[in-house]
Amino acid sequence: MGIYDRAYYGDDRRDSLDFFRGEGSATRTIIFANVLVFIFQILFRDTLEPLFSANTEAISGGQIWRLLSANFLHNPRDPFHLLFNMLVVWFAGRELEYIYGRNKFLGFYLSACIFSMTIWFLTEKAIHPGLTARAIGASGAAMAAMMLLTMHSPRRTVIFIFFPMELWLLMTIYVVVDAFQLLQESRGLGSSNVAFAGHLGGVLFGYLYHAFDLTWLDPQRLFNYRRKPKFRVVGSRERNEGTARPSERRTIKIPTGGTGTAVKPSVRVSPSTNSSDAFERKIDDILMKIAREGQNSLNDEERRLLDEASRRARSKRENNY
Repeated sequence: MGIYDRAYYGDDRRDSLDFFRGEGSATRTIIFANVLVFIFQILFRDTLEPLFSANTEAISGGQIWRLLSANFLHNPRDPFHLLFNMLVVWFAGRELEYIYGRNKFLGFYLSACIFSMTIWFLTEKAIHPGLTARAIGASGAAMAAMMLLTMHSPRRTVIFIFFPMELWLLMTIYVVVDAFQLLQESRGLGSSNVAFAGHLGGVLFGYLYHAFDLTWLDPQRLFNYRRKPKFRVVGSRERNEGTARPSERRTIKIPTGGTGTAVKPSVRVSPSTNSSDAFERKIDDILMKIAREGQNSLNDEERRLLDEASRRARSKRENNY
């Protein structure tokens, strides 16, 4: 992904106070949507859950939208259910959105919602056949985000219950605990209100997204939004209409022995195209380095390139005003 796909380098007008645009906007939008739905759940108690929760019987009957909608519902009697999930989304989401850009991260999150809830549904049908189970919450998608961040920065240190711990170790503990609890549940040795299969489904999706580069799960690409062309082809129609400029004409010798001039069709390419692409690739490499090792790992040249990228972004926005 190039610098022009980044949240800070867009064609539309924005500033740091614009909640739904700019850097981190997808993460903020996800959290806003979850909080808004939670308020509706409190105001209209026991109204949304029957319609939008993940219900194995309803999903089997064709109501597959529940695989997505259930991720935006939380227990209205337990605000910590929402709080914990949104803290995880905020922590991991901002980093991932910085790496992938807002559109790809949004596609990742929504896909993780569906994938993790589908794993829960299939697991429930396998270990509890004939019984109706229900699930709500964004835990699966949150675990997917944590796993993807771990794949990028496994040795990043976080504070877990006052103890510093590297991400790879934290995720290992989560996976082992969830797998053990799911195994106990499958044996009928315990019951819980936690959808352990959904957690593990989220972890699996985070791993697959990184391992197989599933960045094509991008809403902008799926809906085929129009992109600006980088090249302009100057064909014969423009020349016939007399609109070709002198700079687009080239004088060539006619190989038959005579002399003369001819207009050679040309493709007009900005002379800065190649250097611009190389610059974008350098910025992408620098951003990935920041995600892996932090800003302190940058040398003077890399910092200069980031400053140049910021200057170009500001100049582009000013020119669009």
